[in-house]
Amino acid sequence: MSNATISDIAKKAQVSIGTVSNVLNKRGNVRIETIRKVEETAKQLNYVRNTNALSIRQKDSTIVALVIPRLNEQTSALYSNIYHELILKNLTLKLYETNSNAQEERECYRQINQQNCRGIFVINPIASTKDLKSWLDDSSNLVVLTPRSKTLKIDLSQITKKIDDKKSVVVRDEMSFGFYKYFKNLKTISNNMRTIYQELESGNNEFIIVFSDKLANRIETMLETSHNNTTKIILLTSKNIVSFQRNQTKTIFHYSANKIALEFVDSLEQKESNALNIYQVDYTLFTTPEQKSELNLLMLETPFSKILGGLLADFTNKYQVKINLFTEKFDKIREILSSNNLKKYDLIRLDISDFNWYGKQIFQPLDQFTELDPIISKMNNWNKYIYIDKIPYSIPLDPSVQMMLFQKDIFNNAILQKQFAEKFSKELLPPSTYQELIDFAEFLDGLDLPEKENYYPISLIESTSTLIASEFLPYYYSLGGKIEYDAGIFSFSSEIFIKTYNMYQSLRTRSKIESKSWWDSETDAFNNRQTALVVGFTNHLNNIDKENYGIAPIPGNTPALGGGVFGINKSSSHKSTAILFLQWLYQYQIQHEIALMGGDVPATDLFFEREIYEQFPFLSSSIDLYNTGIRKTKVSSDKPINTLLFEKLLGEQIHNGITSNLDATSVLVNINNSLIQHSSNLIRTE
Repeated sequence: MSNATISDIAKKAQVSIGTVSNVLNKRGNVRIETIRKVEETAKQLNYVRNTNALSIRQKDSTIVALVIPRLNEQTSALYSNIYHELILKNLTLKLYETNSNAQEERECYRQINQQNCRGIFVINPIASTKDLKSWLDDSSNLVVLTPRSKTLKIDLSQITKKIDDKKSVVVRDEMSFGFYKYFKNLKTISNNMRTIYQELESGNNEFIIVFSDKLANRIETMLETSHNNTTKIILLTSKNIVSFQRNQTKTIFHYSANKIALEFVDSLEQKESNALNIYQVDYTLFTTPEQKSELNLLMLETPFSKILGGLLADFTNKYQVKINLFTEKFDKIREILSSNNLKKYDLIRLDISDFNWYGKQIFQPLDQFTELDPIISKMNNWNKYIYIDKIPYSIPLDPSVQMMLFQKDIFNNAILQKQFAEKFSKELLPPSTYQELIDFAEFLDGLDLPEKENYYPISLIESTSTLIASEFLPYYYSLGGKIEYDAGIFSFSSEIFIKTYNMYQSLRTRSKIESKSWWDSETDAFNNRQTALVVGFTNHLNNIDKENYGIAPIPGNTPALGGGVFGINKSSSHKSTAILFLQWLYQYQIQHEIALMGGDVPATDLFFEREIYEQFPFLSSSIDLYNTGIRKTKVSSDKPINTLLFEKLLGEQIHNGITSNLDATSVLVNINNSLIQHSSNLIRTE
């Protein structure tokens, strides 16, 4: 690490220390040439900001305290995750170990009082939270994880349901999270191998609950040589133990150390804490149907279908069922659906835009298959992807939603920030409204500075009508626009449509127009640093270099919902095998593997696992966006829309209006006429 100081930078750049401070802190009225000189000098000297020194000088501290019993196998992941999250916020983590000793714990808080701490995170204290608060000069930033915590807490009810009042013993974990305290009605024993051995030899317990992977493995070995063949191990761990083999003696539950870390870090911004769930992660072998058969799967050709294709060998090896995976381009899928040539397929992936239109016709209702109840019951947040008229017809396969990524070096550039502030009298930030997007596009397009490099503001599709509609409609909705249907006629909010169209037309004049017919061209342009922004569906963003981008909702925060669902074809004669496949697909281990390769899955808690969170950070950020997402798929409960035809007609007229230089009113009239002309194919009355 460099020992260069701001004095060294000032001397080499031949400017004052105050000027260097203003440039590094992005404040003051500094000339562009001076900013360039100071930044280049700082790079040459390998200058690194001292966050500890900053915390002394600044009113807001940059130090966060973490108080734990001991840094060990169980707590190291939490420490590492908090540490890395704080670095991203220019904050520093300071560790205090109590060694589960009351006097040492008290001394930790005496030392904390001597620091200027931004936050104090506590795991498994000996003293009560009330006592901790009394020890601190300022307890307003104290967050404690204990069974009695009213804010941050872990739900271990899955384990209590598993043991179901069966005689069990818990091995105490005083030196880590203190999970044993959550089982106050069970017998606890010390983490001592002699004591554990005696307890196992007694044969008095159906379950022994532990919180260490190494300890669970030791006990498993002991049980193999013991006369006790009845006691089963329950392990609660933060490690992702990947195994495609069934374990007869050990049940594994998983909690996310990274999710706990994120909840702690979010508390610094006074964000509301969420319940922390655990998951049973054992690999399950399901009951095999007596009549085995091949399965034919029809899917859209996407990154997700490639990921799933790589995992199918496991299903075939376990159940001796051959899987024939048919992947087709979007247009071919449309052709197959329109021709109703589906009889040879057992499981079909439908786009969410097609679900309400085709779902009842194609899919077998799933409520008659009790084997799928455990899967569907866990998907309360995915009703739009499951139910038609309150009946489950499908299971979400690869749900996706639009979001925005932005080039961090554009929005963090001091010179561009200065130029933007002078033009618009506000800070340069990723656009959060449609008007801000237009302002940013105008700003970047009009720049004549080397810092602009060769960036366009954003990419837009040239002529593919359904994709043009997916660009236009979210902004129309964000401005308050609605699409109504009455007496066979669609109607738009005319003033808002005109405003949206004019803004969209303006945006296209400043954008990189992509001639290809799919979103991959837009993500490629962003990845190749040709565009400052990209708006895309999450299932098309996993090939973007994570080092380059920041993450935000799309401008206006009314994204289109995308992705698809899996359903059992009514015509399938292999329904039992199809059910078996769905059971295999939706178990934790398989969903984890898909997410690990960047696939959107409905088990969104997986997106917080550190290995997934770091590689595909946009996935965890996408979760809340589904709540504001919109996709017009029906006009009433009994009137589904042919959504893709609707969007195609809309996009065609918008594209025609732009290429023909029509005014917004004329485009709106043309859209209405086109929808009337095709009305018989747009709405189905059931």
